[in-house]
Amino acid sequence: MSAVRALPFDHHMAIHFDRFAELVGGPLNQYLESVIPKQGGQRAIDLGCGTGRHAVLLASRYQQVRAIDISTPMMDFARARRARALPNITYQEGDLRRLNAGLFDPYDFILSAYALHHVDDHELDQVLGQIRRLVAPGGRVVLIDNVAPTPQVPRRWFIREAIRILAVDLLRHRRPAGEALELYRLNIDPAWLDHVTSDRFLTPQQFTQRYGAVFPGARFTELYRARALCWTCPTSTPAGQARRERSAPTPPSKPTTDEQAGKPA
Repeated sequence: MSAVRALPFDHHMAIHFDRFAELVGGPLNQYLESVIPKQGGQRAIDLGCGTGRHAVLLASRYQQVRAIDISTPMMDFARARRARALPNITYQEGDLRRLNAGLFDPYDFILSAYALHHVDDHELDQVLGQIRRLVAPGGRVVLIDNVAPTPQVPRRWFIREAIRILAVDLLRHRRPAGEALELYRLNIDPAWLDHVTSDRFLTPQQFTQRYGAVFPGARFTELYRARALCWTCPTSTPAGQARRERSAPTPPSKPTTDEQAGKPA
């Protein structure tokens, strides 16, 4: 992910982020299971991979996985916790704004989860175009990111939402009490709040319009405070490309509004 707008992660925040993702990532993992082809393939790439959780999922289905993130603490955490057990993952520090298709082989699967909102607005369309050029014919692109009614979400909203989630977790026994309290503490951690309130977002409508312009015919799915795109690259010649893009199949997936579906911001 790019550090253009968001506050950078230090080593403490890398640990914080990984535990947070472990606690809330169930619905997101279910969505990913529905869109990652069961048969896998040769090459996959995770753009803005964070601590490498999704790269691990890709490594179970693809022979070679490249995991890229701009954050040195995130890369250090991923290499320390996950690299030894999965030698088919290559972790690489890199900026999503500098994806040169000539430097990479085409990928059968491209994933980016909760990273692209860190790219400056005036560079987003260019980055999306670069991502499209990285996918192999017949390959799949899955892009997931937070959306919001306003570009910036205030600190008080995140605190109120943390209280609401804690109450629902405890009243409905949605998770063990110890985990509910741990998640609450993670959500109101001052450094975490500093980070998420520095983020900037598209509205759901802007996400659909701008991402859909680069990936025509894509399927969009609603997640908690996020939107997901799934697009299969046509295998046809340019003359028949528009028709094939409109009819390219995408796997079924059910929208979810569960607040556990991913990073709040």
